[in-house]
Amino acid sequence: MLRLRVISAMVAIPIVLGAVYLGGLWFALLLLLILNLGMREYAAMLKSAGASLSPFIGYLGVSAILALIYCRADAWIFPLIILLFLALFTATMACYPRVQLWESALYLWGIIYLGGLGGFLLLIRQFSPAGMLFLIVLLVGVWANDSFAYFIGIKWGRHKLAPSVSPNKSIEGAVAGIGGTMLLGAAAALFLPRLLPLGLVQVLLLAAGIAVFAQLGDLMESALKRQFKVKDSGHLIPGHGGIMDRIDSVIVAAPFVYYFMIFGG
Repeated sequence: MLRLRVISAMVAIPIVLGAVYLGGLWFALLLLLILNLGMREYAAMLKSAGASLSPFIGYLGVSAILALIYCRADAWIFPLIILLFLALFTATMACYPRVQLWESALYLWGIIYLGGLGGFLLLIRQFSPAGMLFLIVLLVGVWANDSFAYFIGIKWGRHKLAPSVSPNKSIEGAVAGIGGTMLLGAAAALFLPRLLPLGLVQVLLLAAGIAVFAQLGDLMESALKRQFKVKDSGHLIPGHGGIMDRIDSVIVAAPFVYYFMIFGG
């Protein structure tokens, strides 16, 4: 399993970092593909729970949010959410009782979860010339948190963090994830000041925030899978599961990084 995880990462990471570097349309298209694959997995989980509503509005919603962000028309996102709500409600009423109200509610939740939170990745990249740097910091911070939490948790994890949601996660692993990410950030600030032009306190706050929100995102995804009684969101990535299993931490930490850029960076 670990070997598959490493091989998959070696293939995926250069593609992601290459798109981040290029930015613009290339990064937007990759993000569009990833988030719609996430919506595909989400729709499959809903279907396994008995949903029969077409996922078309889900794909449309995620794509439209990204399109508005790419065109720097962020002010239209809230009206779009209202239109999506009305479209889902209308579709539910038109197909009732075959389609139940909970289906449209969960599809709107999925659109906000994937398109709304995931859209912050595009906002970060487009924010300023520093957007690429902060996006790389976000990705590296999430990967560092996952790695420290995984290996320390396996070796020394004794106390369960959230046993009802994710039985394998430990408090020791969570603390190691936060501490290891902060340590890595501090090393970058001290030894690579030109690469990461932030003060030490800023870097520590940024690293800690990324690690905390990454863990919250991971727990949210675990709760979602437990709700739908599935082990993985999908099987697209060997050794990792589905797309949602890989982006859960990143998209939840993305809003924190975006607002840190505005208020703290």
